Amino acid sequence: MTSTVTLAASSGAAFGAVGTGGVALVFAVILALGIRGEGRVKLSANPATYLAFIAATAFMAAGQMWSHPEALVGQGLTGLGVGQGPDGPFGNVGIGAVCLILVAVFLMAKLSPLLGAGVGLVAGIVFPVAGPGTIWQVPVQLAHAVIGMLGG
Repeated sequence: MTSTVTLAASSGAAFGAVGTGGVALVFAVILALGIRGEGRVKLSANPATYLAFIAATAFMAAGQMWSHPEALVGQGLTGLGVGQGPDGPFGNVGIGAVCLILVAVFLMAKLSPLLGAGVGLVAGIVFPVAGPGTIWQVPVQLAHAVIGMLGG
């Protein structure tokens, strides 16, 4: 007599059926609890930034109510004149310049966990907009791989 033991979920994800909305929710909870830091784990600025970047990627993939941060960042970029050519308030500012500014802030500014998460969320929304073939797609693809491994 033989028996079969299933070691993986049918969807192939390590945690079973999670879904993109589930991944977005998980990362939102991790960020909220980790930034507050009143429990066992308090996120410092760098991990908060990385997790927020992955969270933003999950938010955009999940859609529905998770698309609100994307809309907010888009409105902010439009208000600053990004992509409006020479007629923008700062002249011709492209999305690549915004990506470089985000990296500069991440590397040079002293960030709290909350500000680090903010930079990560904005970067997670802005980097994909820079387009395929840009250097900014590398972290985006890594975030997609993490989300895929989690079942999203």
